[in-house]
Amino acid sequence: MALKTPQTSSPGSPERGDVSVALVGKTGVGKSALVNAVRGMTEDDVGSAPVGEPAKSEGPVMYPDPSHPNLLIWELALDDKEQADRWLGEADMFVVVTDGRFEEAHLHVATEAQAAGKKVYFARTKADLDLHTLKRLMREQYDRSEALQALREVCVESLVAHPFGEPLVFLVSAFEPYALDCPRLREALLKDVQLYERILKPTRSDYELISEREIAEIQEAYELGGLSEVVTRVQCSLEAIWNAKLDIAITGESGAGKSTFVNALRGLGDEEEGAAATGVTETTAQPTPYPYPGHPNVTLWDLPGIGTPNFKADSYLEAVEFSRYDFFIILASERFKENHVRLAQAIVAENKRFYFVRTKVDNDLESTRRKKNAPAEEKVLEEIRNDCREKLSKAGLQDAKVFLLSSFEIDKFDFQIFEETLEQELPSHKRHAFLLSLPNVSSTIIEKKRQLLHQEVWKIALISSLVAAVPLPGLAFTCDVSILLRKLSTYRQDFGLDAASLSRLAERSGKPLEVLRAEVHSTLGRSINKEVVIGLLGKATGTGLVVANFLIHRIPIYGALASGGISFHTTYSMLSQCLEELASDSKRVLMKAFDTEV
Repeated sequence: MALKTPQTSSPGSPERGDVSVALVGKTGVGKSALVNAVRGMTEDDVGSAPVGEPAKSEGPVMYPDPSHPNLLIWELALDDKEQADRWLGEADMFVVVTDGRFEEAHLHVATEAQAAGKKVYFARTKADLDLHTLKRLMREQYDRSEALQALREVCVESLVAHPFGEPLVFLVSAFEPYALDCPRLREALLKDVQLYERILKPTRSDYELISEREIAEIQEAYELGGLSEVVTRVQCSLEAIWNAKLDIAITGESGAGKSTFVNALRGLGDEEEGAAATGVTETTAQPTPYPYPGHPNVTLWDLPGIGTPNFKADSYLEAVEFSRYDFFIILASERFKENHVRLAQAIVAENKRFYFVRTKVDNDLESTRRKKNAPAEEKVLEEIRNDCREKLSKAGLQDAKVFLLSSFEIDKFDFQIFEETLEQELPSHKRHAFLLSLPNVSSTIIEKKRQLLHQEVWKIALISSLVAAVPLPGLAFTCDVSILLRKLSTYRQDFGLDAASLSRLAERSGKPLEVLRAEVHSTLGRSINKEVVIGLLGKATGTGLVVANFLIHRIPIYGALASGGISFHTTYSMLSQCLEELASDSKRVLMKAFDTEV
């Protein structure tokens, strides 16, 4: 016989807010049995909480309600007060559980939860054992209703000295889940669900990163091959993004500053190790690849100059292996000439994109400033821009995009528009590679990187929790730490916080390396190893609950992975928090390096 939902209660829906209830108590008090009882299940039912098994850890384990999808029950051990405190902000309601008197630890949780505006109930488990003892001792004088009232009064007595108003104490028994107060507790919880789900935001509106197509693919994978197929599909999806190659061709007439431009886009000075050779004469005799530091799958190709007298666009493209490149950037340091136009027309004929970049605009501005009654900088830039567009339009390239840039001040002038244009026009997987390879020259780029990396966090968390290769003592789950370690290492590079990136920035800015390192406050920013990752997981809490709730509604694997849900939740929260902290570190380092707002 299953416990019934009250008649006034309607089944929850993913379109309404989820309501999370934490059952909090010390190990051995019967929390798992209570989880099953309030869900109307026995320990033999599929998806029930295991009863009588030692707790895996102090962290919470999630159990969705089988008949009311918006009710999510979390079982949380109270053996460590600090551990329990970490989760106070996660749940909407709390049920404080004990099999005896309510002690200081119970009262602490209840007080903190109530102070945070949470609804708090109290449950006294194993009440049937007390009743059995009283019946044996009192014999003919035993009265069940009087015994229950006395037991309830003892429980309330330990609570009245605290500001709980009239505390609601439910007497329950795992062996009599349909008697005592268990049905009343479930009814109270479901009534609260009806209230909360109307005022809480739907999970879907809180989390938009998982597309309907991705959900459908995961569902299909699970139906075809179970969890192993899900891991394979998600891993392939991530590898396709991480391994995407992007080859960018940089060309133009000799003296236009191709090599210096290549170095500037890679965040290198002309004299740094690995920089493209520069000079007043043409220094590039054949296409030369220059991978981005830390991003070897993104390569800038410095092509030979196009200003030779016998230049022919078609033969030039063939000579530099045209098909290799995703798009072309054509540089001009003064004005766009016939050679530039002919090359652009040949590129268009081969169905590839090109962008014109007018370099050395800092020189133009400096020359203008020396004039008497010099015009405003923006007016000068607009004149240069209009002149370029007019000449290109006359050559039949009306839609050509022109950007004014300086290799010595790469973050100024049209750089943001240039970056945004490429970001919009590249295919999604190549856009990912391009954006992460950009030097951290502004807070805008740093924030875009954070947002981009956050889009893949749910996939990394899903894989690391499902692989379950490395057990972590003291945590509520197992996960593959090697996956997390590898990805967190790349995060440090993406935000320019690894040793090599900081050294390059120190040299370029003229600031001591230790001064820049002092702006790195996060644990991950300072060091990265297996112990650091385990420590970060142990402290993680946050928005992962919202995403886990969303996946419960949409992906069937979470119906079969009650304890796996918290693995995902914790890993997702840790990765998200690391991205926030690393982005903040990167912004502080940049501000310190150049003594300016970024």
